[in-house]
Amino acid sequence: MKSAGWMMRSRRGAIAITAALLLSFVVGGSSPTAGVVRPGLLVGAYYYLWWPLNRTDGTLRAHLIPRQGPDPTQRASSNPATAERDISQAQSAGINFFAVDWWPYRPWDDANLGAFLRARNLSHFKFCMFYETWTLGFNDGNETTPVTPGKELQFDVDMLRFARTVFSNHSYLRINGRPVVVLYLTRTLTGDVAGMIGGARRVLEAHGYDPYFIGDEVYWRVTQENPPSVGSTLTVQPQVARMRLFDAVTAYTLYSEVFTGYPGETAVVAFERRLLQTYCRATNGVVPVLPVVSPGFNDRGTRLLTNHPVQARQWLPGEGPSSTLDQMLRRVAIPSLDPNQPILFVTAWNEWNEDTGVQPIAGTPTKLDDSVTGSLYTQGYTYGGEGDSASQTLHRDIDEAKAHLLTDVSTGRCPN
Repeated sequence: MKSAGWMMRSRRGAIAITAALLLSFVVGGSSPTAGVVRPGLLVGAYYYLWWPLNRTDGTLRAHLIPRQGPDPTQRASSNPATAERDISQAQSAGINFFAVDWWPYRPWDDANLGAFLRARNLSHFKFCMFYETWTLGFNDGNETTPVTPGKELQFDVDMLRFARTVFSNHSYLRINGRPVVVLYLTRTLTGDVAGMIGGARRVLEAHGYDPYFIGDEVYWRVTQENPPSVGSTLTVQPQVARMRLFDAVTAYTLYSEVFTGYPGETAVVAFERRLLQTYCRATNGVVPVLPVVSPGFNDRGTRLLTNHPVQARQWLPGEGPSSTLDQMLRRVAIPSLDPNQPILFVTAWNEWNEDTGVQPIAGTPTKLDDSVTGSLYTQGYTYGGEGDSASQTLHRDIDEAKAHLLTDVSTGRCPN
């Protein structure tokens, strides 16, 4: 959605901006480092249950010449075979859990979640809930999601319904025995956020659940928890009180119009590392900051009129289709891992409206699209023919991340 100088993921609105663990972690394993016991690496990817329905919102791949994109006959979220294939491919890439997107008032989401849960290989994988917090009433005018007593109750009901549905599943992701819930766009919440999060914890605890909440708090500019009545609601300062309500924080995306084109020609590495460090230091490392990585960004297939510039999948001209993913993993995400809570998110497994998908995809490399200029959608960058290059890159770099954790002798929680 259109925002006042900052970006957020939106499937209906626009975006703007100024500026794994080995599975043993889930069941209690660990790896020794410098005389201390530390958990192993957890790698999760955001996963969507909306295919092929969401193709109607538009994708870049549908405008390429030749036309490309996920095969709707092979990728329907209503078919358990789709989840089985995705789980198998994700495991091969080194991913060990999906953060499954869930809108609480969409019947097809519930039905498709049921199909996902019937995947025969789910018992060898993990998943957690990725809750669409802006369903509570995001205000596009001032970029806020105000917390009211009614919204607190709605949040309680949503959390309890999902908990009763899936927390008992043996494949549900737990950290130290606590079921993980990722909350999208908490950085827009205003008002009695503490009451809402604390109230949900009490409701869940009354039913025997102790949730591990991960908030989407990290970004270049965020909404003030208690914004002024006059003036901008936004700030570049981490909202520490809001951050402390969560067990960990992350970013869904760090896309910025400042760092578009070929990322290797920008200062994106230095700025993202500094941002993650700033958020970590805001709580003196008490609240873990979990890095995120994306293969690129292009939402022009769904939001052409907003004219967001492309962040190419190629790090530099002539480099491979997963070189941006590779560089951001090795130079930002891996060095920014919290050694005491090493969790890394990938945005995303199968998000093709914003072209951040990393799942294997067929196609032919091309810069040509079906616009009047032949490049309104691609902006002259190459798309198509990625195949399983992202999976191979993830597998290689995740192995590197595990080695990094084994040799990391740092005692602080915040990266340098």
